Amino acid sequence: MTGRIFRSICLAAMGVFIVLLTVIMSVLYGYFSSSQAGSLRDETEIAARGTELSGKDYLETLEAKKYRVSWIAADGSVIFDSAKDSSSMENHLEREEIKEALETGIGECARFSDTIMERQLYCAMRLSDGSVLRLSVKQLTWWSIILVMLQPIAVSAVICAALSLLLAYRLSHVIVKPLNNIDADSPDTAVYPELAPVVSRLRGQKK
Repeated sequence: MTGRIFRSICLAAMGVFIVLLTVIMSVLYGYFSSSQAGSLRDETEIAARGTELSGKDYLETLEAKKYRVSWIAADGSVIFDSAKDSSSMENHLEREEIKEALETGIGECARFSDTIMERQLYCAMRLSDGSVLRLSVKQLTWWSIILVMLQPIAVSAVICAALSLLLAYRLSHVIVKPLNNIDADSPDTAVYPELAPVVSRLRGQKK
């Protein structure tokens, strides 16, 4: 019985830890995703101002290894792209973020990029001449956040496992001890109210 109680407490503790970890990771993912989108928006605004001042010369000297930079004309043709030869790229007029930027001044979306074969966040901003400057960045995934948080998660898991085992061991013995201490020859008292029927039956059998 002690073993069953021990396993039940351990499993319950593990379940609680997994649920809490999932909730925490969901909150962190939402926070980092929002922060990433905000940073992309800020960088796009800065790059748009530089492009309006210096045009293609600014983009060619721009050091933005983290971001992919694209400059799209009002008709959808690609003027400049930091990841691929712009002359070989298809028209971008139907891209969601480009259409939104042309209509409202700024457009944002997330989708899988066929050019670099990974999921990207996009932010596009309309310039004064009607063209659109777009920046994109690799979107954070659950796995990327888990890798960043791997050490804290591992330490927390070890601590929780150790505490769960200790707690399960102590509780299982505390719960079972009153049962083991029942005197079959003199069953007069019950430590737990739930044991009263058992004690009463033992007393009746004793008589």
